Amino acid sequence: MTLQPLTTAQAEKTLGALYVEETGPTLHFLVGLLSQPHYRAWSLVAEGHALGAIWYQCVEQQAELLDLRVSRGLRRSGYGRTLLKETLSVIGQDDVRTVDLEVRESNVSARSLYGKMGFELTGRRQNYYPLPTGEREDAILMSLTLQATEKLE
Repeated sequence: MTLQPLTTAQAEKTLGALYVEETGPTLHFLVGLLSQPHYRAWSLVAEGHALGAIWYQCVEQQAELLDLRVSRGLRRSGYGRTLLKETLSVIGQDDVRTVDLEVRESNVSARSLYGKMGFELTGRRQNYYPLPTGEREDAILMSLTLQATEKLE
């Protein structure tokens, strides 16, 4: 398993299956961000297949995670944790000190992963994400100070 940086062409060619029938940002939207200077993406690859992807923005000493996604059939198998841990290591080498993210309140498994990785609750955006029912749900805001990642196993 390797963590590989993604170019626009690689993302379009290899990540389509990750972004079928999912909520959240579309692959088209995320790929478009790669043309901007502060956006980056990584893919976790095994035997030539993308297991997951992570997209983030780095500006000076702060990063924001935009999307972390693992192939539907591989979720809850540790790949998300591996992808996040490796990405945090890379981000830390860029002298980034704080990593922020937002997650749907209903995404309990993602919130659990982020908590286990040291992210702390910093706020909430009321009625931020639309639901298929027409209602809306809150976004949970979380932050991590990268020095804390040294304790992760």
